Amino acid sequence: MAVSQSVVGRANAEKPHGIVGMIKNPYVFLTCCFASLGCIMYGYDQGVMGPILVMENFENHFPYFQSSIIQGWLVSALELGAWAGALINGVLADRISRKYAMMVAVVIFTLGTGLQAGAQTPAYFFSGRVIGGVGIGMFSMVIPLYQAEVAPPELRGSLVSLQQLSITIGTTIAFWLDYGMQYVGGTTCNPEGIANPYTGPGHTYNAAQNNGHTCLGQKTISWRLPLALQIIPAWILFFGMFWFPFSPRWLMMKHREEEALSALSKLRRLPGSDPLVRAEFLEIKAAVMFDEETEKEAIGSGGALAPWKALFAPNMFKRLMIGCCTMVFQQFTGINAVLYYAPQIFSSFGFSSTKTTLLATGVTGILQILFTLPSVLYLDKFGRKTFLICGAIGMFCCHIVVAIVEGLYEDQWNLHEGLAKPQGWVAIAFIWLFAVNFAYSWGPVAWVLTQEIFPNSQRSRGVAIVASTNWMFNFIIGLTTKDMLGSMKYGTYIFFAVFSGLGGLFIWKYAPETKDKTLEELDIFFGGSKESIAENDRLRMERINEQLGLAGVENLEDLNSEKQITTQQVEVNTTSRDA
Repeated sequence: MAVSQSVVGRANAEKPHGIVGMIKNPYVFLTCCFASLGCIMYGYDQGVMGPILVMENFENHFPYFQSSIIQGWLVSALELGAWAGALINGVLADRISRKYAMMVAVVIFTLGTGLQAGAQTPAYFFSGRVIGGVGIGMFSMVIPLYQAEVAPPELRGSLVSLQQLSITIGTTIAFWLDYGMQYVGGTTCNPEGIANPYTGPGHTYNAAQNNGHTCLGQKTISWRLPLALQIIPAWILFFGMFWFPFSPRWLMMKHREEEALSALSKLRRLPGSDPLVRAEFLEIKAAVMFDEETEKEAIGSGGALAPWKALFAPNMFKRLMIGCCTMVFQQFTGINAVLYYAPQIFSSFGFSSTKTTLLATGVTGILQILFTLPSVLYLDKFGRKTFLICGAIGMFCCHIVVAIVEGLYEDQWNLHEGLAKPQGWVAIAFIWLFAVNFAYSWGPVAWVLTQEIFPNSQRSRGVAIVASTNWMFNFIIGLTTKDMLGSMKYGTYIFFAVFSGLGGLFIWKYAPETKDKTLEELDIFFGGSKESIAENDRLRMERINEQLGLAGVENLEDLNSEKQITTQQVEVNTTSRDA
């Protein structure tokens, strides 16, 4: 691997990574943990709907939602809203800050959650899913962006991985809360005045027949309360963010340099005069100055939309394609198909008991929490590509095994006579193993990598497009999985296996290794060396480094000699340049 071209990157590369590094940096660790509350809501909303769809009280209230097409739209409506939210937040996070953008997302998310929890008609429920999705999409874009910008380079992978850990925690809380709440009043609706509420050989609840008859058993709170509870972490995040710092990089972009230095000093737990803090401050400033000059030239020659058009210039388009393709492959591993429809998937393996399928779903969540931890602890030690490639191989193998088992025993399971149960447990075990392989690899690491490949001025826009790509394909998965499972049967798992394998090959061939690199130097590192960047860009960065006193700095001690430069001198130089 290439040696870091940043003095900060070189200085930090030998520092402790993983859990030891986070213990030594408690403030930035707690900051990233707290921001991850938004991701708990993201995961919670992903996990809460699948079990609710099979609760008889919910089916009794909304028989309209029982067809596979409508269920697909109900689950994926959130993703459609999230796609829009991620795009909107690309502009919002730059204008009002990453911190305030999170707070706006809380307000929008609260409105959507209230509509879902209190819905009396399908229209209100659908509206709540879409509006809540806008808030979720905003969280998914801005939280990893904020975490990446406040983290030191040696901990950035671990701290951004907290996002995925929080998602799995939220999903698991939702699964187990649903599992417990199904017992409120009983696990069956027992509709008043109906002698036989079931139909067909599979003992299916006849929602169309029973609608309008009050459930004497399972209570409405069994699904309304799980939907409503997600408001609690949202508002903890809202009020808590008042006490947390702005992103130093965003402050620098707004020319609030004293505040940027203060925030950086607070995050690193070092005085502003410390050489490491000053070096990082200057590298951030150099990157911002470079991007501002480049953007000013682009707008002068290409108009107001030039900064967005710049994402499609050759140097940036490659990054954009890597980010977007990584998210496409992440979704086509099939993880959200499992999260959204886990109870239905497990019941297709010959288990008719709702208790068994919900229990198996809850175990999936616990395994995801446990096996997200390796990425948090070791991602910055072993690197992004290692985790992604190993995870892709593991998921490929698991899907193939599930496809083989279902292909061999599906006919026996469809008889609903309790046949081939050991083989059904084998299929469930490999679904669990699939979730394990996703949890330590493509879940957290895809988001880490896509935060790191864009330069400062394009990061918010680039991440917005990447996050919206994730949600658009998430939407497609949510919409089509139910029908795929019904029509393609075991072919569904072969489909996901192929994409898991292709994702691993894509990462091996095209993705850069970004561990231990500062965000500012990745613009250069992405091309492999300074010489591969366009000559004008190289000369511009050299001039800015010379102006800020960074030229020729090989180690932190150089900043204490003739290269030393104060914040006031930086401001004077900047004023002179602008004049």
